[in-house]
Amino acid sequence: MKNLMFSTVPALLVAGVLLAFYPVFSAGQNGADIGQPPVGQSVSCQELDLAIDTTAADTNEPMIIRFYLADFGGPFYIVHAMLLPTPTNIDPDFKPIMMSGTGQIVESADNATSSRVFYMNLHYSQEHADNSPDSYWHDGRIAQISLDLSTLEGIFWMVGTDYDAAHGEYSDGYDKFNLNLVGELPECLQQEPAPDLE
Repeated sequence: MKNLMFSTVPALLVAGVLLAFYPVFSAGQNGADIGQPPVGQSVSCQELDLAIDTTAADTNEPMIIRFYLADFGGPFYIVHAMLLPTPTNIDPDFKPIMMSGTGQIVESADNATSSRVFYMNLHYSQEHADNSPDSYWHDGRIAQISLDLSTLEGIFWMVGTDYDAAHGEYSDGYDKFNLNLVGELPECLQQEPAPDLE
């Protein structure tokens, strides 16, 4: 009983201290004033639509990747996207390609030229139709997209691995293609006008 008494008293003291300071701890841990984020922490989500490998002479409807950009008030963004491919006779149950990652505007300048490029580093995955025991593919990729904010043209490249769950087989995947802006450039990617010095 004596040993139990000596081990219980310190525990009770610690519990008393924690209860006394609970309001202080909970204010920081439970999202106090969560409805009023500090300046610079608000989020603005905007759409960026890019068409894959299209030219003015194309008559087919372009395949478009729609990106959702979460802008935190600086040159950095959180990016989510989904590509809904057109089903084909070969793969009528084509599943969406799900993408997520980060973006950043990189500005460079020299004596002759200056540029602003929006880079996105993404990972994405896709599940194909389960045609077991013939095939059941899962694809995993890493990709980089660069969009020149002056020409509004970009490049998409990716590398990754395909996995056939029906047979336990792997294969490498890679691709590269051109992109063009569809519609308006999101406000968050537009260059701010120079201040009026007059």
